[in-house]
Amino acid sequence: MSTTTDPGPDTETGAKTDQATAKRGALLRWGVLALLIAVILAAVGYVGWQLTRGADESVVSQREQVMAAADKFVGRVNTYGPDDVGSDKKTMPKYRERVGELLTPKFEKSFLGNVAFAEATVVQQGVGRTTSVHSTGVAGLDEDSATVLVVAELAISYPKSEGSEERVEAARQLARTEVELVKQNGKWLVDDWYPAEEAPASESSEGVTP
Repeated sequence: MSTTTDPGPDTETGAKTDQATAKRGALLRWGVLALLIAVILAAVGYVGWQLTRGADESVVSQREQVMAAADKFVGRVNTYGPDDVGSDKKTMPKYRERVGELLTPKFEKSFLGNVAFAEATVVQQGVGRTTSVHSTGVAGLDEDSATVLVVAELAISYPKSEGSEERVEAARQLARTEVELVKQNGKWLVDDWYPAEEAPASESSEGVTP
């Protein structure tokens, strides 16, 4: 009678299998970790790009706002005539109002203190002025102040004769104006202005009505 002996599990083969499984597990974990790192880096890069993009768009938006405010001011302050004279026959209340709403309270006080000269030329001589803005550029900008250069063509006219409705253009000229703006309550307002060639190097001077 012969007896067959079970050799039992192959210890060497089992050890090799366990090592291979462990190696595959380690590779899998490293692969997952690498993938997570790649995802995190991509997310950080995307957020950074979005923040940079947002900052760039904000600067562009602010530049557009200050240029629009300066354009509007130069156009309004240099455009007036007999139609603006009020019922008192001495002042131009509509002109004062449409310019004043673009100014800081401090500069509006200065403007109203000087506007009488322009009103006198209109009342006494029938002078009229119109303005066409040609170009605008931002010379300086931060979060609450800006300096804008505006080039505009000014046209001056007078009545052809006393009491005449027909007008004669007396002069036409290009004017370069430097406009100082500040941001108050979320709105860009004019705080000073002067001919560009007369702009002070440091300390600001009060602008006057043309």
